[in-house]
Amino acid sequence: MEKLAQMDLSALAEHKFACLCGKNHAAKAHVLYGDASESLKAVLEKIAPMSKAALLCTRDAFYAEGERWMRAVRNAGATPLNVILAKKFDNALENIGGLFSLPDDVRAVIVFESALYDVASYFSALKNLPAVYIARSAEAENMLSPVVFLKIRRKTEFIYADNEKYVLIDPASITAGKSAAAAFASLSSAIVSLIDYRVRGVFTGEYCSESYNLARAAISSAVNAAASENAPLELLEARIRLAVAETYTDGKILRGGENAVAEFLEAAGKAPFSFAERKFFAALKLIDIYHAFFSLPHGKDMRVPDYVCRAKEVAAATGAKESVVLEGILKTAAAVSDERVKETGAQLLFEIEALKNLTGKFAATYYALGGNKELFKNYAPEEVRRAVFYAPDLPETFSVLTLMRESGALEYLL
Repeated sequence: MEKLAQMDLSALAEHKFACLCGKNHAAKAHVLYGDASESLKAVLEKIAPMSKAALLCTRDAFYAEGERWMRAVRNAGATPLNVILAKKFDNALENIGGLFSLPDDVRAVIVFESALYDVASYFSALKNLPAVYIARSAEAENMLSPVVFLKIRRKTEFIYADNEKYVLIDPASITAGKSAAAAFASLSSAIVSLIDYRVRGVFTGEYCSESYNLARAAISSAVNAAASENAPLELLEARIRLAVAETYTDGKILRGGENAVAEFLEAAGKAPFSFAERKFFAALKLIDIYHAFFSLPHGKDMRVPDYVCRAKEVAAATGAKESVVLEGILKTAAAVSDERVKETGAQLLFEIEALKNLTGKFAATYYALGGNKELFKNYAPEEVRRAVFYAPDLPETFSVLTLMRESGALEYLL
């Protein structure tokens, strides 16, 4: 079998195979290169002929580019249905009303703003409609994600996205700007997820080497692409490759500690930062913390965590049901083995040490791409400690922080 990391991106997106991990992998995705208007016409003629297609965008984007995409929808023989949204979906009544009231005869959801990828992904999955992403920048957070999270009325909702997905890329129109910094932040932060994915595999058996190798290659190419003249396009393509690996593992390969910490940091800090940038901040902090944990001797005799108290705190902070949080905590706690912690630490320590030496380079690259230099000054130490302390308790989270919680090391190393 041809190595996944070496496959053409369009071929990779449509590739299906029986993996040694025991699963049949398929991303249910299609990547089309060329003029985006022409690509959109070809896609809609296939998936929504003589039907309605919902075009999701913010008001400013609609005034700037809405007419172009409405014309492309009409040229395909479909009827555009414009849904104007606010970028911050949570608690905006017009957003909730507009999307939950989509008529039944809509046959596709189209989005051309990366800030709305999560909204488009969620609602296309909810209604089992094909999602069409018109890529305009390097950012691709939530594009092709198999599990989509969206905050609705201050509560995080999630859905498994098994619907068909299309990505339209016109290389000449992929813009640079600050989106490249956010894209790099998102991609490079996944190095922590890969560490945690290996840890999860050791303790729960959930592991796919093909997906791991594909994700690792995508992150490596993103780091190398950051210095390229064609950085925005190369970062976008790397993110799509990472999303394919994410799909193969039902999202687990990117569900590392940096994601959980970033979620708790959303309401913290002096200024708001994107989820991608919060992940980046969290990842660089966690590399230091993981290194400290595996470098020091530890056992399971320090303390027994107060699981009920932790579940109550996390439920209050996230809006999740306390029973769901507690069930997840007990499940992960039962999987931890002292002997395996030592074995895993010995295997990972050299790699984490190498990453620790690269964190300065990652930060410098983020700045060089136009990243906000206030990111690493934004969060107070107590806010970071709280986020890290409760991160392992989020449902479906298993990371090095889980091992730290069980050994009592969270209290000693934070």
